[in-house]
Amino acid sequence: MSFIYTLRYMLDPRTNTPKKDRQLLEFVQKAKIDDVAFFINGEELNHSHLTAQQTQVWLDAIVPLQKELTRLGITTSLNPWTTIMHSDRGFKIDPEIGFAPFVDINGVQAQDMACPADPKWRKYLCARYAQYARLHPRRLWLEDDFRHYNHTPLKLMCFCDRHMKIYQEKLGEEESRAVFVENMLKPGKPAPERKIYLDQARQEMIENEHLIEHAVHQISPETDLAQMTSFPDWHAIEGRDWTSLFDAQAGSGHPRVCRPHLPAYNEVSPIQYGRAFEAYSRITATYLGSQAELYPELENAMWTPQVKSNRFIAFQLVTTALLGAKGIMLNLFDMMGNGIDMHWQYDRLLSDLKPFLNELLKHPLHMDRLRGIKILVDQDSSYYLQTKKGKNPEELLPHEKNWASLLSSYGFATTILPVTPDRQIEGQIIAVSGQLLRDLNNDQVTQLIQKNTILLDGESLQVLYDRHLDQNLHIEKATWLPCKSGYQSFEQADGITVQGVKDPRVTMLQHTGDYLKLSYKPDRNVKIWTSAYSSTDEKLCNMMAVIDDHILVLPIDQDPKYGWESQFSTYKQGIVQQMVSSMTAIDYLDPSLANVKLNVQEDGKLVWISNFSLDTYDQIKWHLGADLISNQATLIRQEGDHVHFKPIKLVPENNIVTIHEKLHPLETIQVRFD
Repeated sequence: MSFIYTLRYMLDPRTNTPKKDRQLLEFVQKAKIDDVAFFINGEELNHSHLTAQQTQVWLDAIVPLQKELTRLGITTSLNPWTTIMHSDRGFKIDPEIGFAPFVDINGVQAQDMACPADPKWRKYLCARYAQYARLHPRRLWLEDDFRHYNHTPLKLMCFCDRHMKIYQEKLGEEESRAVFVENMLKPGKPAPERKIYLDQARQEMIENEHLIEHAVHQISPETDLAQMTSFPDWHAIEGRDWTSLFDAQAGSGHPRVCRPHLPAYNEVSPIQYGRAFEAYSRITATYLGSQAELYPELENAMWTPQVKSNRFIAFQLVTTALLGAKGIMLNLFDMMGNGIDMHWQYDRLLSDLKPFLNELLKHPLHMDRLRGIKILVDQDSSYYLQTKKGKNPEELLPHEKNWASLLSSYGFATTILPVTPDRQIEGQIIAVSGQLLRDLNNDQVTQLIQKNTILLDGESLQVLYDRHLDQNLHIEKATWLPCKSGYQSFEQADGITVQGVKDPRVTMLQHTGDYLKLSYKPDRNVKIWTSAYSSTDEKLCNMMAVIDDHILVLPIDQDPKYGWESQFSTYKQGIVQQMVSSMTAIDYLDPSLANVKLNVQEDGKLVWISNFSLDTYDQIKWHLGADLISNQATLIRQEGDHVHFKPIKLVPENNIVTIHEKLHPLETIQVRFD
């Protein structure tokens, strides 16, 4: 089994040369590339939607290279860069093509971006994809402009006359665009307009996938259709049904194939990357299921080593193992037709990594087969959540990813668990943030709380309070206090020691949301772990608590700009680790291993440990959530251009295993138990 390298490559039909072709063929051999995905009409070379004749110019330029690649045992895929169109760039839709542009939530009409329900656009797109299929590509990609949002400079779509008529028919009455949008976003219980919009957006994209799949597989039944995706929370505000959409795309006998977003087009702090990786890449992987073929996106815009180092590229490549990826989409070179630059040494980087990536793929990670804390998410949350102001579509974004970023950075073993109508969750360690509980009825919420060990944030507590279910938490009174209100300033864990610091403090003032002040009924099983303090050291009220030995509460909401950034503290890590450990057995890494991620297979046979920091750690301390299945294991890591296997013996002491091996910056290791 080989980890598949797909090189995304821009061949400019107007300026391409034999020299550039030779450099491409040389590179793919040296870099051990398996597949080349040729862009069509991409980025800087894009000049609006192409006619059949204009499209054929690109395909005719690709065919000779496709033959050469086939001779080398390398497959060809196609990456048309437009479906709806990413953004308006001064072009207008060619009258010869003639479909209608979309209209955004503010009533602004696009110039070059299609309405996804326009029959002319559907017919046009199917014709283009049928045309692409004549090259019989290995994979034929749909770009991530196949969505209802992020079409610069416009907002959420579509609210054209065609769509307004659809909405009005479903509503059963005439309603202006402005009134429909107002009702769709208004605070309080969601109005019918919300569901009408989301249902339509969901269904029309599934229909489009069906049409494209049929057009492609009539001509090239062996081709896999593949979809590029963006942020899962943003996809929620277009009502995306992941399973139905990707099954429509796949057709009969083909897998779900996806390019999840990797959140770093330019090099960022690996710590920050690790948080976004959990929030976006891992949630996408979970929605698609363990049988999907994932080829995440490694992109280096604005190109060249000025924007990303080879070491960071290698780090991104290896950590795709934490998604269970079968390969990678490599957008390493620019999209203007410059071709390959051998000076950057990407060929050596990729060649050296390939053996290790192949080895990891022999024992892949499956998101649905991991133990630890399960962070709940729901693709349908935008149907149910309640807005505060009702002014912007961003208010429909779910806030369910917060625990995912935080707990993995704290060293806990975690995974993501989608909520579905038929899924019973019992006897698990789960974490809920945002308004996800609004998606469930009262009996389901009560069952979830009573039959699991559960972590709740302030927004979740508010849902319980609104639904009169707070009796499950013995809450007597709950009051929101705004951040920087002159009240709470910091949080203190009285009587707790973390890394030698007694009564550690964490900010409640900087980069944080509002605070839900809670008081509890007397003589109930509530242990207060931390308290809110004023800037003059006055103890104000309760902060974090454990209720009935199985409910942990973090009573804050999300800052509009910074999310939960204030919570990323080693002191808070130590406090939360002690709190969770007081409730249940759980796998986690020692707080001294800051920003190191732990993944443990459900049966305990495989462990992945990944250093998302620039520090070297001299040893690894792992607090066990269950007994080791064996004291004998093999540690697997990359060393240069080969894979190193080292037998190790693990002896728990006080339920802690120490692995006496260094963990290098940006390194991932795998531990296999005999």
